[in-house]
Amino acid sequence: MSQTVLKKKSNSLKYCCVCSGVYRGKVVGDKTISLHKFPQDSKLQRIWIQRCRTVMKDFKWTAHKLLCSLHFIGSRGPTKAHNIPSIFPRADGTEKLFPTSNMEDESANVCVPETVDREVEVGTSTAAEHSEDVVQAAKNDDEAAERVFLQLAEYSDLDVSVHLHDYASGPIQLPKKFRNIATQTYNEVDMRAVETQTCFKVMVDAGTQASSGESKDFSEQTRLPDLVYEDIRHDDSKIIFYTGIPDKVTFDALFDEMSDASEKTSSNGKSTSDEKAGGRPRSLRLIDEFLMVLMRLRLGLLVDDLSARFCISASACSRVLNSWINYLDSKLDFLIMWPSKDAVEHNMPKLFRDKFPNTRVIIDCTEIRTETPSSTKLKTVLYSDYKSHMTYKSLVGISPSGHVTFVSDLWGGGISDKQITKQSGLIELCESGDAIMADKGFLISDLTTPRGVKLIIPPFKKAHKAFSAREVQNTREIANARIHVERQMERIKILELFKA
Repeated sequence: MSQTVLKKKSNSLKYCCVCSGVYRGKVVGDKTISLHKFPQDSKLQRIWIQRCRTVMKDFKWTAHKLLCSLHFIGSRGPTKAHNIPSIFPRADGTEKLFPTSNMEDESANVCVPETVDREVEVGTSTAAEHSEDVVQAAKNDDEAAERVFLQLAEYSDLDVSVHLHDYASGPIQLPKKFRNIATQTYNEVDMRAVETQTCFKVMVDAGTQASSGESKDFSEQTRLPDLVYEDIRHDDSKIIFYTGIPDKVTFDALFDEMSDASEKTSSNGKSTSDEKAGGRPRSLRLIDEFLMVLMRLRLGLLVDDLSARFCISASACSRVLNSWINYLDSKLDFLIMWPSKDAVEHNMPKLFRDKFPNTRVIIDCTEIRTETPSSTKLKTVLYSDYKSHMTYKSLVGISPSGHVTFVSDLWGGGISDKQITKQSGLIELCESGDAIMADKGFLISDLTTPRGVKLIIPPFKKAHKAFSAREVQNTREIANARIHVERQMERIKILELFKA
Protein backbone atom coordinates (compact mmCIF):
# COMPACT_ATOMS: atom_id res chain seq x y z
CA MET A 1 0.00 0.00 0.00
CA SER A 2 2.78 2.41 0.95
CA GLN A 3 4.73 1.58 -2.24
CA THR A 4 1.69 2.45 -4.39
CA VAL A 5 1.32 5.84 -2.66
CA LEU A 6 5.01 6.60 -3.12
CA LYS A 7 4.84 5.67 -6.80
CA LYS A 8 1.89 8.00 -7.41
CA LYS A 9 3.66 10.72 -5.48
CA SER A 10 6.82 10.37 -7.57
CA ASN A 11 4.83 10.57 -10.80
CA SER A 12 3.24 13.84 -9.68
CA LEU A 13 6.53 15.61 -9.03
CA LYS A 14 7.24 18.77 -11.04
CA TYR A 15 10.83 19.45 -12.10
CA CYS A 16 12.79 22.55 -13.04
CA CYS A 17 13.16 22.98 -16.82
CA VAL A 18 16.85 23.95 -16.47
CA CYS A 19 18.27 22.10 -13.44
CA SER A 20 18.55 18.30 -13.53
CA GLY A 21 16.77 16.41 -10.73
CA VAL A 22 15.43 19.49 -8.94
CA TYR A 23 11.77 19.20 -8.04
CA ARG A 24 9.26 21.06 -5.92
CA GLY A 25 9.73 20.43 -2.21
CA LYS A 26 13.32 19.25 -2.49
CA VAL A 27 15.59 20.61 0.25
CA VAL A 28 18.90 22.03 -0.93
CA GLY A 29 21.02 23.25 1.96
CA ASP A 30 18.56 24.92 4.26
CA LYS A 31 16.26 26.04 1.42
CA THR A 32 13.13 24.26 0.24
CA ILE A 33 12.81 24.35 -3.56
CA SER A 34 9.77 26.02 -5.09
CA LEU A 35 8.83 26.03 -8.79
CA HIS A 36 7.49 29.06 -10.63
CA LYS A 37 5.65 29.54 -13.93
CA PHE A 38 6.98 31.93 -16.53
CA PRO A 39 5.43 35.40 -16.16
CA GLN A 40 2.43 36.52 -18.21
CA ASP A 41 4.01 39.86 -19.06
CA SER A 42 5.35 39.43 -22.62
CA LYS A 43 8.52 41.52 -22.15
CA LEU A 44 9.45 39.88 -18.87
CA GLN A 45 8.63 36.44 -20.24
CA ARG A 46 10.96 36.97 -23.21
CA ILE A 47 13.81 37.87 -20.87
CA TRP A 48 13.29 34.68 -18.84
CA ILE A 49 13.30 32.61 -22.03
CA GLN A 50 16.42 34.34 -23.38
CA ARG A 51 18.36 33.71 -20.17
CA CYS A 52 17.39 30.05 -20.23
CA ARG A 53 18.58 29.79 -23.82
CA THR A 54 21.86 31.42 -22.85
CA VAL A 55 22.81 28.33 -20.80
CA MET A 56 20.74 25.76 -22.74
CA LYS A 57 21.08 26.19 -26.51
CA ASP A 58 18.34 23.61 -27.21
CA PHE A 59 15.86 25.12 -24.75
CA LYS A 60 12.28 25.11 -26.06
CA TRP A 61 9.70 26.98 -24.08
CA THR A 62 6.13 25.81 -23.53
CA ALA A 63 3.39 27.08 -21.25
CA HIS A 64 4.00 24.12 -18.88
CA LYS A 65 7.68 24.91 -18.23
CA LEU A 66 8.64 25.75 -14.63
CA LEU A 67 11.74 27.43 -13.22
CA CYS A 68 13.02 26.66 -9.71
CA SER A 69 13.74 29.22 -7.00
CA LEU A 70 17.52 28.49 -7.07
CA HIS A 71 17.89 30.74 -10.13
CA PHE A 72 16.88 33.85 -8.18
CA ILE A 73 18.83 35.82 -5.59
CA GLY A 74 18.00 34.54 -2.10
CA SER A 75 16.67 31.24 -3.56
CA ARG A 76 13.13 32.40 -2.79
CA GLY A 77 11.93 32.71 -6.38
CA PRO A 78 10.96 35.92 -8.19
CA THR A 79 10.35 38.93 -5.98
CA LYS A 80 9.67 42.59 -6.66
CA ALA A 81 13.35 43.39 -6.15
CA HIS A 82 14.62 40.38 -8.12
CA ASN A 83 12.11 39.45 -10.84
CA ILE A 84 14.64 38.11 -13.39
CA PRO A 85 16.53 34.79 -13.02
CA SER A 86 20.24 35.58 -12.71
CA ILE A 87 21.88 32.34 -11.43
CA PHE A 88 22.28 29.38 -13.81
CA PRO A 89 24.43 26.22 -13.45
CA ARG A 90 26.94 25.31 -16.16
CA ALA A 91 27.77 21.82 -17.43
CA ASP A 92 31.21 21.95 -15.77
CA GLY A 93 29.68 22.48 -12.32
CA THR A 94 30.24 26.24 -12.14
CA GLU A 95 27.51 28.86 -12.15
CA LYS A 96 26.70 31.55 -14.71
CA LEU A 97 25.90 34.79 -12.89
CA PHE A 98 24.16 37.66 -14.62
CA PRO A 99 24.99 41.15 -13.30
CA THR A 100 21.37 42.23 -12.94
CA SER A 101 18.31 40.56 -11.50
CA ASN A 102 15.70 43.31 -11.97
CA MET A 103 14.15 44.33 -15.29
CA GLU A 104 14.18 48.07 -14.54
CA ASP A 105 17.84 48.01 -13.54
CA GLU A 106 18.70 46.00 -16.62
CA SER A 107 16.96 48.45 -18.99
CA ALA A 108 18.76 51.42 -17.42
CA ASN A 109 22.12 49.64 -17.62
CA VAL A 110 21.96 48.72 -21.32
CA CYS A 111 25.27 49.08 -23.09
CA VAL A 112 26.32 48.37 -26.64
CA PRO A 113 29.41 46.35 -27.67
CA GLU A 114 32.24 48.49 -28.91
CA THR A 115 32.22 46.59 -32.19
CA VAL A 116 28.92 48.22 -33.14
CA ASP A 117 29.34 51.62 -31.46
CA ARG A 118 30.09 53.55 -34.60
CA GLU A 119 28.26 55.57 -37.24
CA VAL A 120 27.43 54.24 -40.66
CA GLU A 121 28.64 56.54 -43.38
CA VAL A 122 26.16 57.19 -46.19
CA GLY A 123 27.26 55.45 -49.37
CA THR A 124 29.93 53.23 -47.70
CA SER A 125 27.88 50.83 -45.55
CA THR A 126 24.35 49.56 -45.47
CA ALA A 127 21.96 48.96 -42.62
CA ALA A 128 22.01 45.26 -43.51
CA GLU A 129 25.80 45.00 -43.07
CA HIS A 130 25.56 46.87 -39.79
CA SER A 131 22.87 44.49 -38.51
CA GLU A 132 25.21 41.59 -39.25
CA ASP A 133 27.89 43.26 -37.10
CA VAL A 134 25.41 43.50 -34.23
CA VAL A 135 24.50 39.83 -34.48
CA GLN A 136 28.14 38.74 -34.76
CA ALA A 137 29.14 40.82 -31.75
CA ALA A 138 26.26 39.39 -29.76
CA LYS A 139 27.40 35.85 -30.56
CA ASN A 140 30.90 36.64 -29.28
CA ASP A 141 29.68 38.14 -26.04
CA ASP A 142 26.79 36.45 -24.20
CA GLU A 143 26.24 39.36 -21.88
CA ALA A 144 26.18 41.83 -24.76
CA ALA A 145 23.63 39.66 -26.53
CA GLU A 146 21.50 39.62 -23.38
CA ARG A 147 21.59 43.41 -23.11
CA VAL A 148 20.71 43.90 -26.78
CA PHE A 149 17.83 41.44 -26.40
CA LEU A 150 16.50 43.36 -23.44
CA GLN A 151 16.45 46.48 -25.54
CA LEU A 152 14.74 44.66 -28.43
CA ALA A 153 12.13 43.36 -26.02
CA GLU A 154 10.66 46.86 -25.87
CA TYR A 155 9.54 46.53 -29.50
CA SER A 156 7.29 44.13 -31.37
CA ASP A 157 8.44 40.87 -32.93
CA LEU A 158 7.80 42.32 -36.38
CA ASP A 159 10.03 45.37 -35.77
CA VAL A 160 12.89 43.22 -34.48
CA SER A 161 12.58 40.63 -37.25
CA VAL A 162 12.45 43.22 -40.03
CA HIS A 163 15.37 45.17 -38.63
CA LEU A 164 17.71 42.19 -38.18
CA HIS A 165 17.11 40.70 -41.64
CA ASP A 166 19.18 42.23 -44.43
CA TYR A 167 16.58 41.81 -47.15
CA ALA A 168 14.22 44.29 -45.46
CA SER A 169 16.60 46.61 -43.68
CA GLY A 170 16.46 49.45 -46.21
CA PRO A 171 12.89 50.79 -46.11
CA ILE A 172 12.14 50.11 -42.40
CA GLN A 173 12.82 52.84 -39.86
CA LEU A 174 12.57 51.80 -36.21
CA PRO A 175 12.20 54.32 -33.36
CA LYS A 176 15.15 56.62 -32.74
CA LYS A 177 16.07 54.95 -29.46
CA PHE A 178 16.37 51.55 -31.10
CA ARG A 179 18.41 52.90 -34.03
CA ASN A 180 20.95 54.52 -31.73
CA ILE A 181 21.53 51.31 -29.74
CA ALA A 182 21.36 48.59 -32.37
CA THR A 183 22.63 50.01 -35.64
CA GLN A 184 23.65 53.68 -35.42
CA THR A 185 21.95 54.27 -38.79
CA TYR A 186 22.57 57.09 -41.21
CA ASN A 187 21.75 60.70 -40.49
CA GLU A 188 18.15 61.22 -41.61
CA VAL A 189 18.60 64.77 -42.94
CA ASP A 190 21.66 63.85 -45.03
CA MET A 191 19.99 60.75 -46.45
CA ARG A 192 16.86 62.71 -47.34
CA ALA A 193 19.01 65.12 -49.34
CA VAL A 194 20.69 62.22 -51.16
CA GLU A 195 17.30 60.69 -52.01
CA THR A 196 16.06 64.04 -53.31
CA GLN A 197 19.06 64.48 -55.58
CA THR A 198 18.73 60.95 -56.92
CA CYS A 199 15.03 61.31 -57.69
CA PHE A 200 15.66 64.73 -59.22
CA LYS A 201 18.32 63.33 -61.55
CA VAL A 202 16.01 60.55 -62.71
CA MET A 203 13.23 63.05 -63.47
CA VAL A 204 15.53 65.26 -65.56
CA ASP A 205 16.94 62.29 -67.50
CA ALA A 206 13.43 61.01 -68.23
CA GLY A 207 12.39 64.32 -69.75
CA THR A 208 9.67 65.24 -67.27
CA GLN A 209 8.74 68.83 -66.53
CA ALA A 210 11.28 69.59 -63.78
CA SER A 211 13.56 72.53 -63.14
CA SER A 212 17.23 71.80 -63.92
CA GLY A 213 18.74 73.92 -61.17
CA GLU A 214 16.78 73.23 -58.00
CA SER A 215 16.07 70.39 -55.61
CA LYS A 216 13.79 70.41 -52.60
CA ASP A 217 14.94 68.97 -49.28
CA PHE A 218 11.59 67.37 -48.47
CA SER A 219 11.98 64.88 -51.36
CA GLU A 220 9.08 65.94 -53.57
CA GLN A 221 8.89 63.39 -56.38
CA THR A 222 7.16 63.13 -59.76
CA ARG A 223 6.03 59.62 -60.68
CA LEU A 224 6.65 58.42 -64.19
CA PRO A 225 3.83 56.71 -66.13
CA ASP A 226 3.55 52.95 -65.72
CA LEU A 227 3.21 52.59 -69.50
CA VAL A 228 4.80 54.74 -72.22
CA TYR A 229 5.12 54.33 -75.97
CA GLU A 230 8.67 52.96 -75.70
CA ASP A 231 7.33 49.99 -73.73
CA ILE A 232 5.27 48.71 -76.67
CA ARG A 233 6.82 50.08 -79.85
CA HIS A 234 9.00 47.01 -80.46
CA ASP A 235 6.10 44.57 -80.08
CA ASP A 236 3.42 44.78 -82.80
CA SER A 237 1.10 42.49 -80.81
CA LYS A 238 1.10 44.98 -77.93
CA ILE A 239 0.56 47.92 -80.28
CA ILE A 240 -2.51 46.35 -81.83
CA PHE A 241 -3.81 45.27 -78.41
CA TYR A 242 -3.53 48.70 -76.79
CA THR A 243 -4.30 50.93 -79.79
CA GLY A 244 -5.89 48.86 -82.59
CA ILE A 245 -3.16 50.07 -84.97
CA PRO A 246 -1.47 47.10 -86.71
CA ASP A 247 2.22 47.96 -86.26
CA LYS A 248 4.86 50.51 -85.25
CA VAL A 249 5.27 51.90 -88.79
CA THR A 250 1.58 52.75 -89.05
CA PHE A 251 1.54 54.23 -85.55
CA ASP A 252 4.54 56.47 -86.28
CA ALA A 253 3.11 57.54 -89.64
CA LEU A 254 -0.21 58.45 -88.03
CA PHE A 255 1.46 60.38 -85.22
CA ASP A 256 3.65 62.27 -87.71
CA GLU A 257 0.45 63.62 -89.27
CA MET A 258 -0.39 65.26 -85.93
CA SER A 259 2.11 68.06 -86.49
CA ASP A 260 -0.15 70.72 -84.95
CA ALA A 261 -1.39 68.56 -82.05
CA SER A 262 0.78 70.38 -79.50
CA GLU A 263 -1.00 73.65 -80.29
CA LYS A 264 -4.51 72.32 -80.94
CA THR A 265 -4.70 70.20 -77.78
CA SER A 266 -3.07 72.60 -75.31
CA SER A 267 -5.15 74.45 -72.73
CA ASN A 268 -4.00 77.89 -73.86
CA GLY A 269 -4.10 77.23 -77.63
CA LYS A 270 -0.33 77.64 -77.96
CA SER A 271 2.46 75.16 -78.56
CA THR A 272 3.92 73.92 -75.30
CA SER A 273 7.32 73.58 -76.98
CA ASP A 274 7.60 77.37 -76.90
CA GLU A 275 8.93 78.35 -73.46
CA LYS A 276 7.56 81.90 -73.84
CA ALA A 277 4.04 80.75 -74.67
CA GLY A 278 3.05 80.58 -71.02
CA GLY A 279 0.28 78.48 -69.59
CA ARG A 280 0.42 75.23 -67.70
CA PRO A 281 3.00 72.71 -68.99
CA ARG A 282 1.93 69.25 -70.07
CA SER A 283 1.99 66.42 -67.56
CA LEU A 284 2.76 63.88 -70.31
CA ARG A 285 4.69 63.85 -73.53
CA LEU A 286 2.63 64.40 -76.66
CA ILE A 287 3.13 60.83 -77.91
CA ASP A 288 2.07 59.41 -74.53
CA GLU A 289 -1.09 61.52 -74.62
CA PHE A 290 -1.82 60.10 -78.08
CA LEU A 291 -1.25 56.57 -76.74
CA MET A 292 -3.58 57.20 -73.80
CA VAL A 293 -6.38 58.45 -76.09
CA LEU A 294 -6.06 55.40 -78.34
CA MET A 295 -6.17 53.11 -75.30
CA ARG A 296 -9.37 54.85 -74.23
CA LEU A 297 -10.95 54.34 -77.65
CA ARG A 298 -9.66 50.79 -78.16
CA LEU A 299 -10.07 49.25 -74.69
CA GLY A 300 -12.78 51.48 -73.21
CA LEU A 301 -10.70 52.07 -70.06
CA LEU A 302 -12.24 54.34 -67.44
CA VAL A 303 -10.76 57.76 -66.76
CA ASP A 304 -9.72 56.75 -63.22
CA ASP A 305 -7.89 53.72 -64.60
CA LEU A 306 -6.04 55.75 -67.22
CA SER A 307 -5.10 58.44 -64.70
CA ALA A 308 -3.59 55.76 -62.44
CA ARG A 309 -1.67 54.14 -65.33
CA PHE A 310 -0.20 57.43 -66.52
CA CYS A 311 0.25 58.92 -63.03
CA ILE A 312 -1.81 62.07 -63.58
CA SER A 313 -4.95 63.35 -61.91
CA ALA A 314 -8.37 62.25 -63.14
CA SER A 315 -9.30 65.84 -64.07
CA ALA A 316 -6.11 66.27 -66.12
CA CYS A 317 -6.77 62.94 -67.84
CA SER A 318 -10.32 64.02 -68.70
CA ARG A 319 -9.09 67.32 -70.18
CA VAL A 320 -6.52 65.52 -72.33
CA LEU A 321 -9.08 63.03 -73.63
CA ASN A 322 -11.65 65.70 -74.49
CA SER A 323 -9.17 67.94 -76.29
CA TRP A 324 -7.60 65.07 -78.23
CA ILE A 325 -10.90 63.51 -79.32
CA ASN A 326 -12.14 66.85 -80.64
CA TYR A 327 -8.82 67.30 -82.42
CA LEU A 328 -8.88 63.80 -83.95
CA ASP A 329 -12.46 64.33 -85.12
CA SER A 330 -11.41 67.32 -87.18
CA LYS A 331 -8.07 65.84 -88.22
CA LEU A 332 -9.20 62.39 -89.34
CA ASP A 333 -12.67 63.05 -90.72
CA PHE A 334 -11.28 62.68 -94.24
CA LEU A 335 -10.98 58.92 -93.62
CA ILE A 336 -14.78 58.65 -93.99
CA MET A 337 -15.30 60.05 -97.47
CA TRP A 338 -18.21 59.99 -99.86
CA PRO A 339 -17.03 58.04 -102.93
CA SER A 340 -17.88 59.04 -106.46
CA LYS A 341 -20.54 57.19 -108.44
CA ASP A 342 -17.91 55.66 -110.73
CA ALA A 343 -15.93 54.35 -107.73
CA VAL A 344 -19.04 52.71 -106.28
CA GLU A 345 -19.91 51.02 -109.58
CA HIS A 346 -16.33 49.85 -110.11
CA ASN A 347 -16.19 48.10 -106.71
CA MET A 348 -19.81 46.86 -106.66
CA PRO A 349 -20.19 43.15 -105.73
CA LYS A 350 -21.92 40.75 -108.11
CA LEU A 351 -24.99 40.45 -105.85
CA PHE A 352 -25.71 44.17 -106.15
CA ARG A 353 -24.67 44.37 -109.79
CA ASP A 354 -27.25 41.75 -110.72
CA LYS A 355 -30.14 42.77 -108.46
CA PHE A 356 -29.64 46.44 -107.43
CA PRO A 357 -27.13 48.02 -109.83
CA ASN A 358 -28.04 51.66 -108.98
CA THR A 359 -27.49 51.34 -105.24
CA ARG A 360 -25.30 54.20 -103.98
CA VAL A 361 -25.56 53.68 -100.24
CA ILE A 362 -27.15 51.36 -97.69
CA ILE A 363 -28.36 53.20 -94.58
CA ASP A 364 -29.46 52.31 -91.08
CA CYS A 365 -29.56 53.97 -87.66
CA THR A 366 -27.71 52.80 -84.57
CA GLU A 367 -28.28 53.82 -80.96
CA ILE A 368 -25.79 54.06 -78.10
CA ARG A 369 -27.01 53.93 -74.52
CA THR A 370 -26.16 56.79 -72.19
CA GLU A 371 -26.82 57.78 -68.57
CA THR A 372 -30.12 59.32 -67.57
CA PRO A 373 -29.91 63.13 -67.23
CA SER A 374 -31.51 65.04 -64.38
CA SER A 375 -33.23 67.54 -66.70
CA THR A 376 -36.77 66.59 -67.76
CA LYS A 377 -36.31 68.35 -71.09
CA LEU A 378 -33.19 66.33 -71.87
CA LYS A 379 -34.96 63.12 -70.88
CA THR A 380 -37.62 63.88 -73.49
CA VAL A 381 -34.97 64.41 -76.16
CA LEU A 382 -32.84 61.36 -75.30
CA TYR A 383 -35.49 58.74 -74.50
CA SER A 384 -35.81 56.06 -77.19
CA ASP A 385 -39.10 54.17 -77.54
CA TYR A 386 -37.26 51.43 -79.45
CA LYS A 387 -34.61 50.84 -76.73
CA SER A 388 -36.74 51.99 -73.75
CA HIS A 389 -33.71 53.88 -72.47
CA MET A 390 -31.76 57.12 -72.88
CA THR A 391 -29.71 56.87 -76.07
CA TYR A 392 -27.79 58.80 -78.70
CA LYS A 393 -28.73 58.06 -82.31
CA SER A 394 -26.64 58.22 -85.46
CA LEU A 395 -27.23 57.50 -89.15
CA VAL A 396 -24.59 55.26 -90.74
CA GLY A 397 -24.24 54.59 -94.47
CA ILE A 398 -22.05 52.03 -96.22
CA SER A 399 -21.30 51.41 -99.87
CA PRO A 400 -22.34 48.14 -101.56
CA SER A 401 -18.72 46.96 -101.20
CA GLY A 402 -19.02 47.25 -97.38
CA HIS A 403 -17.04 50.44 -96.65
CA VAL A 404 -18.39 53.07 -94.27
CA THR A 405 -19.03 56.15 -96.40
CA PHE A 406 -21.27 58.27 -94.19
CA VAL A 407 -21.68 58.92 -90.45
CA SER A 408 -24.01 61.62 -89.18
CA ASP A 409 -23.71 63.62 -85.99
CA LEU A 410 -25.18 62.15 -82.81
CA TRP A 411 -28.78 63.06 -82.09
CA GLY A 412 -31.09 62.36 -79.17
CA GLY A 413 -32.67 58.91 -79.15
CA GLY A 414 -36.14 60.41 -79.55
CA ILE A 415 -35.53 61.59 -83.13
CA SER A 416 -37.21 59.59 -85.94
CA ASP A 417 -35.37 57.86 -88.77
CA LYS A 418 -36.96 60.21 -91.29
CA GLN A 419 -35.98 63.33 -89.38
CA ILE A 420 -32.37 62.28 -88.83
CA THR A 421 -32.02 61.42 -92.53
CA LYS A 422 -33.35 64.84 -93.50
CA GLN A 423 -31.16 66.73 -90.99
CA SER A 424 -27.96 64.79 -91.77
CA GLY A 425 -27.74 65.99 -95.40
CA LEU A 426 -27.34 62.48 -96.84
CA ILE A 427 -29.95 62.93 -99.57
CA GLU A 428 -28.18 66.04 -100.89
CA LEU A 429 -25.07 63.91 -101.52
CA CYS A 430 -26.94 61.56 -103.85
CA GLU A 431 -27.33 62.20 -107.56
CA SER A 432 -30.29 61.67 -109.86
CA GLY A 433 -30.58 57.99 -110.78
CA ASP A 434 -29.03 56.75 -107.53
CA ALA A 435 -30.79 54.36 -105.20
CA ILE A 436 -30.80 54.25 -101.39
CA MET A 437 -31.41 50.92 -99.71
CA ALA A 438 -32.99 51.09 -96.24
CA ASP A 439 -35.22 49.34 -93.74
CA LYS A 440 -39.01 49.66 -93.52
CA GLY A 441 -38.70 52.40 -90.89
CA PHE A 442 -37.25 54.89 -93.38
CA LEU A 443 -40.39 56.42 -94.84
CA ILE A 444 -38.48 59.01 -96.84
CA SER A 445 -39.87 58.55 -100.34
CA ASP A 446 -41.24 62.10 -100.22
CA LEU A 447 -37.66 63.31 -99.71
CA THR A 448 -35.96 61.14 -102.32
CA THR A 449 -38.45 61.15 -105.21
CA PRO A 450 -38.25 64.93 -105.93
CA ARG A 451 -34.46 64.54 -106.34
CA GLY A 452 -34.73 61.54 -108.67
CA VAL A 453 -33.37 59.14 -106.06
CA LYS A 454 -34.98 55.70 -105.79
CA LEU A 455 -35.76 54.24 -102.35
CA ILE A 456 -35.29 50.47 -102.00
CA ILE A 457 -37.15 49.10 -98.96
CA PRO A 458 -38.95 45.80 -98.29
CA PRO A 459 -42.65 45.77 -99.28
CA PHE A 460 -45.29 46.39 -96.64
CA LYS A 461 -47.89 43.74 -95.84
CA LYS A 462 -51.37 44.79 -96.77
CA ALA A 463 -54.29 44.33 -94.39
CA HIS A 464 -55.79 40.83 -94.50
CA LYS A 465 -53.61 39.88 -97.46
CA ALA A 466 -50.54 37.71 -97.59
CA PHE A 467 -47.37 38.55 -99.50
CA SER A 468 -47.33 37.50 -103.10
CA ALA A 469 -44.54 35.25 -104.36
CA ARG A 470 -42.86 38.24 -106.00
CA GLU A 471 -43.03 40.29 -102.77
CA VAL A 472 -41.55 37.41 -100.77
CA GLN A 473 -38.70 37.08 -103.26
CA ASN A 474 -38.12 40.85 -103.23
CA THR A 475 -38.04 40.91 -99.41
CA ARG A 476 -35.52 38.05 -99.35
CA GLU A 477 -33.23 39.74 -101.89
CA ILE A 478 -33.22 43.06 -100.00
CA ALA A 479 -32.56 41.30 -96.70
CA ASN A 480 -29.60 39.41 -98.20
CA ALA A 481 -28.13 42.69 -99.45
CA ARG A 482 -28.78 44.67 -96.26
CA ILE A 483 -26.98 42.13 -94.10
CA HIS A 484 -23.73 43.99 -94.86
CA VAL A 485 -24.86 47.14 -93.08
CA GLU A 486 -25.98 45.07 -90.08
CA ARG A 487 -22.50 43.59 -89.81
CA GLN A 488 -20.97 47.05 -89.83
CA MET A 489 -23.38 48.13 -87.09
CA GLU A 490 -22.28 45.15 -85.02
CA ARG A 491 -18.62 46.11 -85.43
CA ILE A 492 -19.44 49.59 -84.16
CA LYS A 493 -21.44 48.39 -81.15
CA ILE A 494 -18.87 45.87 -79.93
CA LEU A 495 -16.34 48.64 -79.26
CA GLU A 496 -15.28 48.47 -75.61
CA LEU A 497 -15.70 52.23 -75.33
CA PHE A 498 -19.47 51.93 -75.70
CA LYS A 499 -19.59 49.13 -73.13
CA ALA A 500 -17.83 51.31 -70.56
